[in-house]
Amino acid sequence: MKLKDETMPINFLFVMAKKIVQNLKQVKGNKKSHPETIHKTLDIESDLHIEYAKVLLSLWSYACNADGQFKKKEGEIVGELVNVLFEPDCLLSGFQSQKKQVLEILSHTFENPLPMKTISKVVSDSDEYALNFFEDAVCIVASDGTLNKAEIQFLDDLAKEFKISPMDKMRVEKKYLA
Repeated sequence: MKLKDETMPINFLFVMAKKIVQNLKQVKGNKKSHPETIHKTLDIESDLHIEYAKVLLSLWSYACNADGQFKKKEGEIVGELVNVLFEPDCLLSGFQSQKKQVLEILSHTFENPLPMKTISKVVSDSDEYALNFFEDAVCIVASDGTLNKAEIQFLDDLAKEFKISPMDKMRVEKKYLA
């Protein structure tokens, strides 16, 4: 994967990566609220960090396939986002020794995403998570620089599903679609 792409401004990638790292560190900060016994289980798929990552991969999968076409740029963005998940102090940083197994789980989840209702339940109690998830979707959908009718409809439906205000929706979209 390329860190710099000639057709995508470097500041776009930097802003996106910075936002994602910030969001993932926020989730990492909530780790203390999860029982430590989860880390001792042999089934890592049931770990709350893995469960949250599966929700993210599901959302990213929906965004990549919003118009029925998986585009190279969208795949590159998702690849970068997955790599960020394993960076120090991020969501999956504690799974470095099990990275191959975790990537297999996440790959399966990307190919077979969780239902949108499941994703919605994760963000339903947090306006901030809802906005962050929406911003992730906008980043991915906008990665090729254009939006078609199916992608616009996807973002409109997602904003409604996540109860994003029209003002917030417009602010996020303007950041990536200007």
